[in-house]
Amino acid sequence: MEYLTEDEIIEINRQVITLAGEGLTGVLDSNGLNSIVEAPKQVFFGHEAYPTIWLKAAYYLQKITKKHIFADGNKRTALESAKVFLMLNDINVVFKGIEAGQMVLDVTNSPDSEQVMLKIAQYLKQHQVKN
Repeated sequence: MEYLTEDEIIEINRQVITLAGEGLTGVLDSNGLNSIVEAPKQVFFGHEAYPTIWLKAAYYLQKITKKHIFADGNKRTALESAKVFLMLNDINVVFKGIEAGQMVLDVTNSPDSEQVMLKIAQYLKQHQVKN
């Protein structure tokens, strides 16, 4: 399993800000970023904290969105980070129109809960494209 690094997530943020042509780059919460990078790898008593690739991707998306790690572009960085993580592990997801943006907005306005994370994981899995 390939995981995202802090540098990779920072680069994703830089790219989404550059693509938008506006906003500030920069990490506001380096401890939060470190937590987001390390948590998907955690194992407790022989059991992974996030046992599926979909939950790991959902974790990246939910936590980057909710923790407001960056000066700008957190929601876009969250979505792209989840997509890049899946691509690193040979899974591609495709979204049509503005549906993914609406999903990320829904996450932003939802509680930071396991139930929401499960919904994100299901959403991502439903948008998998077979190679």
